[in-house]
Amino acid sequence: MEEFEGKLGKYRIIKTDDQTETVWSEFFDEACHNLSGAKEETFHNYILGCKLLEQFVQVKTLHILDIGFGIGMGLTSLLEFIKNNSFESHIVHYTSIELDDSFALWSLEKFLPEIHLKKMNEKNLAYLYGTYKNIIIKIFLGDGRITLPMAIENNLLETWDAIFQDPFSPKKNPTLWTVEWFNFLKLNSVTTTRMSTYSAAMGVRKSMVAAGWIIENHKGFGSKKTITQATISGEISLQLLDQLARSPAMELHDENCSKLN
Repeated sequence: MEEFEGKLGKYRIIKTDDQTETVWSEFFDEACHNLSGAKEETFHNYILGCKLLEQFVQVKTLHILDIGFGIGMGLTSLLEFIKNNSFESHIVHYTSIELDDSFALWSLEKFLPEIHLKKMNEKNLAYLYGTYKNIIIKIFLGDGRITLPMAIENNLLETWDAIFQDPFSPKKNPTLWTVEWFNFLKLNSVTTTRMSTYSAAMGVRKSMVAAGWIIENHKGFGSKKTITQATISGEISLQLLDQLARSPAMELHDENCSKLN
């Protein structure tokens, strides 16, 4: 069983049911993916969840935010999707975040050896940068709640069209599931932006709604019954509004969270 010792503890490679690999994090005491299938889950939740096919058909340049990088499965799935659908002529800006820079570098070498990124230090920001085929890649290193706003302020990022909301779970990593986080994401979205996440927790959904997102209930992957998709326009179904009203779960706020991303 292969392990890697990063700045935030050990990472152990484990195989999922679809025979693709994921990693268990000692720091978060959780795996990066659903053990029913890392690759299949990523495709279901984010490629399909963000309706990328529709978006690629409509525009020639897309900005995708993947939270967070992990073993790069979001990028791997995106590359496969582009190849399978002959979208190589599009320009894709792929942005991600990773708290443990040593883990990001190890993941690239282990899971995406064909991609070579250069470590940049610009305007008090550290990030990995490079291009691969038609994709411009930026992975910001450190706490995403700090690095992403700084990147936007310094004109290193534009608004995003799709958001893969894929950090560790709200119980293990609540800071990237708060009202404040979802408000930041909304402020840097456009009317057609679509966000998708594996979480269907009522506290998460209430946090999204409080930040102004219009949430939708969709079929989950593997053992998960449902997932959450969201836009910034439209209306929430009466059924979902009723579920939210009946749930005792509370919104998540920065002041009540202790762990980092």
